[in-house]
Amino acid sequence: MSSTPVVRPGERVPARLLPSSRPVLSPVTRGKFGRVAVVYALLWSGGLLVAATGNTVAGVAAMGLLLPGGGHLASGHIAHAAMALAAFGLAVLVWWMIGAVIAPIAVWLAFLLEAAMTHSHSHLSITWIAITAGLVPCIVVVAFAVHLLRHRHQVVVARRVNTELAHVTFVQTAVPSTPEPSVGEATADDLAHLRFALDLALQPLSEFAGFDRRDQFREAALRYQLCVLGYALSMYRYTAAPAFAGYLAEAQEQSILKMGDKRVWGYWALENAWGRMSLGRDPVDNHDNVMLTGWQGAAVGMYESFGDNRFSRPGGLTYTWSDSQQYRHDFHDLAESIHRNMRRSAYTLFSCEPRWIYPVCNTFGVNTLVAHDRLHGTDFHADLSEPIARAYEQEFTRPDGKLIGVRNETLGLSWNIWASDGVSLPTTYWMNAFLPDQAHRAWWLTKRNSLEFDGERYRLPRTAANRCDVGNYSFGSDSFAHTFLSLTAREMGDDEIADNAFAYVDEKEDVERSAGVARYEGLSTQGNLYSLLSRFSRPAANRDLIGAGLPAHWLAGPRLAEAAYPDVLVARAVTDGRALDLVLYPGDGGVRTTVVVDQLRPHHRYAALGTLDATVEADRHGRARVDLDIEGRTVVRMEPTS
Repeated sequence: MSSTPVVRPGERVPARLLPSSRPVLSPVTRGKFGRVAVVYALLWSGGLLVAATGNTVAGVAAMGLLLPGGGHLASGHIAHAAMALAAFGLAVLVWWMIGAVIAPIAVWLAFLLEAAMTHSHSHLSITWIAITAGLVPCIVVVAFAVHLLRHRHQVVVARRVNTELAHVTFVQTAVPSTPEPSVGEATADDLAHLRFALDLALQPLSEFAGFDRRDQFREAALRYQLCVLGYALSMYRYTAAPAFAGYLAEAQEQSILKMGDKRVWGYWALENAWGRMSLGRDPVDNHDNVMLTGWQGAAVGMYESFGDNRFSRPGGLTYTWSDSQQYRHDFHDLAESIHRNMRRSAYTLFSCEPRWIYPVCNTFGVNTLVAHDRLHGTDFHADLSEPIARAYEQEFTRPDGKLIGVRNETLGLSWNIWASDGVSLPTTYWMNAFLPDQAHRAWWLTKRNSLEFDGERYRLPRTAANRCDVGNYSFGSDSFAHTFLSLTAREMGDDEIADNAFAYVDEKEDVERSAGVARYEGLSTQGNLYSLLSRFSRPAANRDLIGAGLPAHWLAGPRLAEAAYPDVLVARAVTDGRALDLVLYPGDGGVRTTVVVDQLRPHHRYAALGTLDATVEADRHGRARVDLDIEGRTVVRMEPTS
């Protein structure tokens, strides 16, 4: 009897190969296609029967059921039929963009009624009836033939890829990847860029100065900017200042609380109405909306990892519609909603916009489950780990390993245009926290298929998708894509590529500086925030923060509890459980200030290096006020005197 060998963290393991055999249609998608085919076959048969009765108006209407503009086509009005098909195609695009399933339905029915009621149809041509009835089946046959050829080509590519992958190994990382995570030190320039995020977060809750305002349905929406703001602040706190609360914790809180503003989440009332035909406005208790529950849930999970569970208390996450109507939720509700919707979905992954499933958005949902399980002892992710892995491998990955970026929940259809590097890179980054084997393979494929080295820089293909800043929909610059290249490379442990890609963005983009605050002028707000996430990241940092959280002595040891912003900027703050080490910078020139340190031993004396007093004593609450002068880089250390 043989047993599976135990692989220890730090050992090299073989890369995950692509599945050796793949059906032409994946299992769930095949079932969706089958049901759609049965429904259409019934419509098709009924339409022909009605057309054969000789009733012209009824026949035109019946032909209109077979395809948009079918009534026009069956009666020989080719131009009108072409207009109907074009309008229907535009309506499908609207459906995809904002979840309005009502749009293609309304267009289809409008042209059906218009053909049946407003045109003079003396007779239906047998020839045009045959053409109308045969058009959709012919399109389906041609589309399937094209898919079959592409599938066979992708299978051949997969075999070649597997031949190479068979010789590739990755380092098996533990969670956390190291017992004592490294804590770096931010530079003065890092802190200037960080102030851009702090200023966004610390403004009054009702204000959104500095945020891009384009729309609230797609990638530039406020909710995404707020969530990435939270991720960036959490990553800075984790890798540079885990022993700092103060205005940093307040900024994290504010980025989460702002999500309750109707201007951020109110889009859902519209999407639920025109996508699910439901008047329910609740952004959490519904069948979709992982683009809010998952994205915000990951931000909350990161925040709670620093020891504050305020968002898990009843009403901790409240979404305000009006003075008289609020939807009171908490972190548990987010996780339960995600878990419930994943169990309900045949694909396991579930919709953002109603009926459109994006695997990238679902990575945030899974990260929410992982963090909630760790923080609250639930088993949401454990319950779904196998179906989630199967969904990503079978339903949302092509045979050649390329990500399928979006799939329709009802029809099973997918859009190949939604599988660019701008989608695969963030999917890889967030997937590393729960499917590291698939993430490492995806990263290897990105390097194999997309990444080029021109002798100086690693570059992504100059496609339209890679030259779009999705934070404001501007085209021309590839800095947004290379920001994500840097972030993903760092998470996956490719520091050389990460440094190179970040340097490319840093050199290419002009930096706007004002009153000590720095931002990349050519990047959107979201792009600047992602650049901060990359700036403060390290290998497996997201995997560690989501899956393991902070070491216990980081949470229990002394910490910087209060400091004036922007007078005091924190480049480093770390504790070993007994002592506190700080590196501080002045916000604008030298400053004499007082900071507060808490989580000290009550009534104990601490030696203080770099402060005005050589020793300080904690009060009965374990807090101490510390006076100091900050002139340039200032090092402070506090440790018990005995």
